[in-house]
Amino acid sequence: MRLATSLNVLFDPHFVSPEEAVERLARIGFEALDFNFCDWLFDGSPFVDDGWAKWVEGIRKKADSVGVTFSQSHGPIFNKFGSDERTKWLTQMSHRSIEAAAILGAKWIVFEPESFAGAFDEAHLASLRQRNLDWFGELLKTAEKVGVGIALENNADIFVGRERKLRRHYCSVPSELVDLVDSFNHELVGICWDTGHANIQRLDQPSALKAIGKRLKALHIADNDGMHDQHVLPFFGTIEWRPIVQALREIGYEGDFTYEVHNSVRPLPDELRDAALHLAFCIGRYLLADSTPFCF
Repeated sequence: MRLATSLNVLFDPHFVSPEEAVERLARIGFEALDFNFCDWLFDGSPFVDDGWAKWVEGIRKKADSVGVTFSQSHGPIFNKFGSDERTKWLTQMSHRSIEAAAILGAKWIVFEPESFAGAFDEAHLASLRQRNLDWFGELLKTAEKVGVGIALENNADIFVGRERKLRRHYCSVPSELVDLVDSFNHELVGICWDTGHANIQRLDQPSALKAIGKRLKALHIADNDGMHDQHVLPFFGTIEWRPIVQALREIGYEGDFTYEVHNSVRPLPDELRDAALHLAFCIGRYLLADSTPFCF
C-alpha cells in the first residue's frame, strides 16, 4: 500500500493554493493524494465557476511535475433525496466532481449513501436500497463516460441522529453497504471504508474489512475518541491499528492507505504544518512497515 493523504490537510484557500499543497505533500514523501471537492463548493470557488476544468487541469499538471498521483477523490456531502434548488445544484456538482476526478486521474470518487426516515425494518431497508440505486445510477452514467469508479462510504448512525433526527444512517453497518454495492453488480461501484466512522459505530473493523473483501477500493484513515468524528492521526484516538492493517493485507487490498486527518494539521500556523505532516508521514510508514522506519 502506498501512503496517501487528502489534499484537505492543507486546505486554506486564501493562503495555500492546491498547487502549493500538492508540492508540499510530495516533498514530505506522500506518493498519492485525494482531492476533496466538498471543500470547493463555496461562493467564488474556482470549482463552481465556468473555468473549473482548466483549474483542475492546472492541479493535475502540478501533480505530474512533482511525481505524485491522485488516486481517489471525495464528492459533495448533502441530503441527496431533497427537492430544493440547493439539492439540484449539489447534484450537478456531484456530476462535475466525477468529471474533475477523471481530469486528475483519480480512479475512484467517494460518496455517502443516503437515508430517509422509517422503521429500518426489511421493507424500509429495501426501499432505501432502491432509492440509492436510482440516485447513484444517474451518477454512474457520468462515471461510465469518464471511467471513474464510485466508492460508497460507511457512515455512522450518530450523525443523522444529531443533524436530521433519523433513527439510523443507512449503510452504517457492513452488511447494508455490501448489499447495496452488490445490488449494482457493476465494476465501477465499490466501497470506501472510513475508520473513524466505524470507530464511532463501535464496529469490529478487521471483521468488517474481511466481509467487504475485494469490494474495498478506497480508505479514509483517521482516528477519534469513539464519539466524535475528529479526523486526527492514528494513535491520537482509540482505534487499534495493527489488526486493521493486517486485515487489509489479508484481503489483498490494492488501494492506498489514505489519510483524512485535517484536524491534526489545519489548526496549526502554516509554519508548523509541514512538521505535523512529517509526523503524519512517519506514523503511516510505521503502520505499513514491518519494523520502525527511519523518518527523521
